[in-house]
Order: sequence, then structure tokens, then C-alpha cells
Amino acid sequence: MDHNESIRKVERLMEREADHAHEVAVELEAMVSLLPNEPSRQLARLQIKTSRKQAKDFRELAQKIKET
Repeated sequence: MDHNESIRKVERLMEREADHAHEVAVELEAMVSLLPNEPSRQLARLQIKTSRKQAKDFRELAQKIKET
């Protein structure tokens, strides 16, 4: 495996992780209103926020990798 191939693999991995984090956020958003109590909804909202940040961070990292 050469250097360029390694870079592309890491970039694809970061993009895949970003997609996964985004999917988690979307699924949680759909379920938040169905949760039985406010503490559960608050925890889900916190996880949504965290998943969105992870998705953003992974996408930014993939972009930086692509630019190098």
C-alpha cells in the first residue's frame, strides 16, 4: 500500500464515520418525542448535539486529509 492509497483510505474512513454520526443524530431526532420522560429526552438531545459535532469534525478532518 503506497502513501496515496493510505491517505485515501483514511479519508474514506473519516467520511464513513461522519455519515454514521449524522445517521445517529437523525434517528435520535425522530425518537426524542417518543421517549417517556424529560431526563431521557434531554440525554437524547445531548447525544444529538454530540453526534452532529462528531459528524462535522470527521468531515473537516477528511477535508484536511484530502488537501494534504
